[in-house]
Amino acid sequence: MRNTLFAGFACLLLAGSAIGQAHDNVWARFVSSPSSLSAGTISDNSTETDVDWGDLDQNGYIDVVVVRKQEFTSVGKRTNILLMNYDGVLTDMTTTFAATSSDVPGDTGFRTPTNDRDVVVSDVDGDGWLDVITATTISDSDPKHIGHPRVYLNLGDDINGDWQGLDFQDVRIPQFLHFTSGAPLNPRFCSVDAGDLTGNGSVDLYFGDYDSSGAGGSQQPGASDLNDRLLINDGAGFFSDDSQLRMSSQMLLSAFGTSVVIDDMNGDGRNDVIKDTALNAPQYVSISYNNLLGAGTHGMFNSFDNSENGSGAPYFAETGDLNADGRPDIITSDDGQDRYRINLGNDALERAEFSGGSGGHPYSYVEGGDTGFASNNLIVDINNDGWGDAVYADVDVDIPSSNRMHIYHNAGPQEGTPVGGIPTMREEFGDASGNWIGAKGLLNADLQAVHDFAAADFNNDGWTDLLISREGGTFVWLQEALVAQVDLGFGGPGNVNLSVIGDDLTEDDSVARYQVTGAGASATVFNVLGLSSTPTPFKGGTLVPIPVLQILPTLADGNGTIAFNVRGGSASPVSVFAQSVWDNGSNFEFSNAVEIVIGF
Repeated sequence: MRNTLFAGFACLLLAGSAIGQAHDNVWARFVSSPSSLSAGTISDNSTETDVDWGDLDQNGYIDVVVVRKQEFTSVGKRTNILLMNYDGVLTDMTTTFAATSSDVPGDTGFRTPTNDRDVVVSDVDGDGWLDVITATTISDSDPKHIGHPRVYLNLGDDINGDWQGLDFQDVRIPQFLHFTSGAPLNPRFCSVDAGDLTGNGSVDLYFGDYDSSGAGGSQQPGASDLNDRLLINDGAGFFSDDSQLRMSSQMLLSAFGTSVVIDDMNGDGRNDVIKDTALNAPQYVSISYNNLLGAGTHGMFNSFDNSENGSGAPYFAETGDLNADGRPDIITSDDGQDRYRINLGNDALERAEFSGGSGGHPYSYVEGGDTGFASNNLIVDINNDGWGDAVYADVDVDIPSSNRMHIYHNAGPQEGTPVGGIPTMREEFGDASGNWIGAKGLLNADLQAVHDFAAADFNNDGWTDLLISREGGTFVWLQEALVAQVDLGFGGPGNVNLSVIGDDLTEDDSVARYQVTGAGASATVFNVLGLSSTPTPFKGGTLVPIPVLQILPTLADGNGTIAFNVRGGSASPVSVFAQSVWDNGSNFEFSNAVEIVIGF
């Protein structure tokens, strides 16, 4: 009977290896959680959403701000929504905390309809409480407090320790003036980010402009075009327009400034401005460098690079560390293929250099491929493995979508490249019948027509969850921690590591990943299996699966890695003990041993 059970396990392991590098890599797992959201309709097929998040009331849970407008290039306004997180439940508290306080008589804060296209959460007045800043678009004939970006100041706690909510303060944003005529005008902004650009410790703001023609909209006349704007914080959260003082006209020029990011791209300690301008010329992702080479003043921008073009139609850009080298990399949405570029360090002029030429690297897919236009994107370590993954929403900010959201698993360095090299970014896929896409639990229908998403730990279990805001509604997906089979130790000599992580293998339709790292490049790795644990000295190491019932030889890739799928079931569980060994030419190297509890 023992041999029969073991033979069954070995067959499952070998069957998994046949598709192990393709289908059913359970690297992350999500479950729908309707009870984690208490709100009415947030999004629908006529309401565009954009979100940002942070702990606004400092109760230890992540809250979400949702700004809304009529879809696409339009003048249609919507009210905004404040989702406060109480013990893991995102609850609509807009009326209570974001609609009662304003410095404009009659204005009701989030309950005042506005045409907001973007939002960022940041502490503008340095009091330790996160504030909210919006980017407002096409509101040409409206009064300033409707047509300009809005700052909602966080009032913090009262004397009893109760949170007081957000206060709209129009006075904090200056009236924008046309660069040439000096005429007061409302902007058409599409993006905003916050960060310290002058080195004084206060958060400044950069807004990306939107003046191109598009679906349903006409191009803004030159006499009304404000272009991008750089607002400098006085230290108390009041802003002045220093755009022309600190940046060149080329830096400030946008056609459709879909995204802006404030980040230190060359590691000189001074934040730079990264921008995507799309749709009409100019079309590129650019970096405006802050006091490059330190020859001038912190906060004065003196170098411009627009080398990222993709297919010639990049549509959104975001930064983050993809390869664990501490440098910010770039991901881009594109009308062609979405791409990523790795920051390789600086050139002789201290500008960041990137891999993949001007186009970057396309993502890989277990099934299918890029589905077309994309929009908001984000780099976030979903599965806590230290590698930044990438998430893309699909609804173009200007036209309807028939696509879906994409989640790309960062599988670590590509074969033959070290840490700090080019990672493998792959959209995983369930079995051949397509029972999940991107991460286990998410079906094609769950990813359709996504405007934006939040990726944060909403229930404080240590794992990144998702709030997905679609044309078909807004939903919360909680990440379930994967099961790591028990590590018994006994590794060495050498640095070979064995892990078996995934579903609980005693459940129906369960899958886990059997992965070995640290072996020699293209080496033959011997996976030793047994039904009992008897640690025994052997060939300079300790062999645990004694007696040995099966040895499965497998060829490692160029990084010394092998991976199998192990499939479980709900029948009576048994323990299978596994350990991996390879011969480096001088001696044998042993992995740790793992006890795999599996049902057949």
